[in-house]
Amino acid sequence: MSEKNKDIDMKEQFIDDAPSVEDTKLEEESLDNNAQELPLEDDQLSILIKENVRLNDLLLRGKAELDNFQKRTIKQMQQAQLYSTEKLASELMVIIDSLEAAEKLSLDPNLKIESLVEGNTLLLKTTQEVFSKLQIEEINPIEETFDPDFHQAMATQESDSPDNSVLEVMQKGYKLKSKLLRPALVIVAKKK
Repeated sequence: MSEKNKDIDMKEQFIDDAPSVEDTKLEEESLDNNAQELPLEDDQLSILIKENVRLNDLLLRGKAELDNFQKRTIKQMQQAQLYSTEKLASELMVIIDSLEAAEKLSLDPNLKIESLVEGNTLLLKTTQEVFSKLQIEEINPIEETFDPDFHQAMATQESDSPDNSVLEVMQKGYKLKSKLLRPALVIVAKKK
């Protein structure tokens, strides 16, 4: 093969291997699309960064709000406890005053038993009034059915009374609204 033929073959092969006009246009369009996609990706990235910053800000605000709520709740609980203690203390001061007055009278050499009994009766009445103001209820279940939620059986005793009824109250119980402060200590009936 002559050199001329070789050159012609190479040119023909080059032409055959060369992209067509349509292929070139498709490549250019593809490059244009890629160029357009890059800014879109940058826009998307900036949008995602802004969204991330916004969500992070919301998270921090939510955390701060929760912390503040917890602090307020603790403070309110402490104030409520202080208020209830203050209320109890102010009511108990009346009883303390009565006890101090009774102590002074007990030192009197001319003290009569009737005066002491009367003083104790007044003190008991004052204490019951204080309990009433504080909504503390007495549990005195004599002749009621035994209730383990409010009574503590100290003994059982054979009796003609109905089974599981309270025969005797050894110590009264107390409750504050529905909360049991102290169960009543009782003796419970059992069949003979």
